[in-house]
Amino acid sequence: MTGVESAQAAGSREDGKQLKILAVHRYYWPDTPPYAAMLRRIVANWRDAGHQVEVLSSQPSYKGELDNAKRPRCDDVDGISVTRLSLPSEAGRPLTRMVNAVRLGGAVILRAISRRPDVIMISTAPPVLGGAAAALAAKLTGARFIYHCMDIHPEVGKVSGEFAHPLIYGVLGRLDNWSCRRADPVVVLSRDMEKTLRERRGGECLSIEVLNNFSLPAEKALPDELPFVWSDETFQVLFAGNIGRFQGLDTVVEAMGLLKEREDIEFVLMGEGAAKQRLQRRVNERGARVRFLGHQPVEIAKAAMQRADAGFVSLSAGVYRYAYPSKTMTYLEQGCPLIVAVEPESELASEVVAGGYGHTVPVGDSQALAELLIRLADDRSEAADMRARAREKAKNTFSEDVVLKQWVELLQSSEVERE
Repeated sequence: MTGVESAQAAGSREDGKQLKILAVHRYYWPDTPPYAAMLRRIVANWRDAGHQVEVLSSQPSYKGELDNAKRPRCDDVDGISVTRLSLPSEAGRPLTRMVNAVRLGGAVILRAISRRPDVIMISTAPPVLGGAAAALAAKLTGARFIYHCMDIHPEVGKVSGEFAHPLIYGVLGRLDNWSCRRADPVVVLSRDMEKTLRERRGGECLSIEVLNNFSLPAEKALPDELPFVWSDETFQVLFAGNIGRFQGLDTVVEAMGLLKEREDIEFVLMGEGAAKQRLQRRVNERGARVRFLGHQPVEIAKAAMQRADAGFVSLSAGVYRYAYPSKTMTYLEQGCPLIVAVEPESELASEVVAGGYGHTVPVGDSQALAELLIRLADDRSEAADMRARAREKAKNTFSEDVVLKQWVELLQSSEVERE
């Protein structure tokens, strides 16, 4: 049975009812954030299971430096109706981000009242306000509310400084708690994230489902050649993703500064983000062998992962409790062993060690990272076995077939009575 056939079989309701589903996210394919592509697969799978799905999103605008071609306001993607609001780019513009969140939230409520969906699902973009709007829309219309928390807000915003003010943090915390209590269920990516929600006031009563992501889909076949230099003679570690505030990449620069005499070891940072320019300056100051490649299409990133000796996954201290780096699944799918810089008690670090498909180093410990890179570069005897175990983990736990079937089963689960 194929993945689609399995999903269709799992999607057959006992009462044969076709559900009307409204899926909401700030960005949607062909926009470039990972969730935009993953949501496309989730809703297409629901459609294949016999449900009526529509998406509420915006015009492509995630990365202002890209050629974000405008789409029709009433768009069609894979036979699914997509309504796109004209929301301007938010990079470095907190007021614009807030206005966009209010506009999208208002559109969710109006769409729910006019269309009367059976299910409303939203992710945490925009954070807090989007979830609250969807929860209110569900309450007003009697719809089931699924809250897909890719990050736990406002806690992660407190770490970043975005929601550091006590008054703002308190208000947003109470608002998100209300949204979580309305959800059936809150979907999180890890047991660590579930624990964080359980520790909130009244968290023991929340309906929570742990359902991690699958590998980022590629729209094109992986190329045989890369559009940049890649040496098989050099031990190459790849970081592919957002070069932002939570990735803890200063540790990489410091570690590579310690290894500047090792011409056989190189770190490649692929992507864009708020921390990129600052990191580039530090690389130049330390003479570190760190190369920046900029944003690349998914198929290029995956092809690079296949060639990399290791894929780097890192989070700033404490962030593992509020987020899970979804690039992990894409590395594993390509058979790329991991180097994970997160707390050893985290679910991610524990699974990497138990599964034997990577190594861990303490958060922020550049010396430990440098020593690990030297050891791996000098002895590559583990590489083949680790690649095989990485692919096996991806296939059994994080493949599209496995995860999308879980999404259909979640959709078909019975609703929980709420106040």
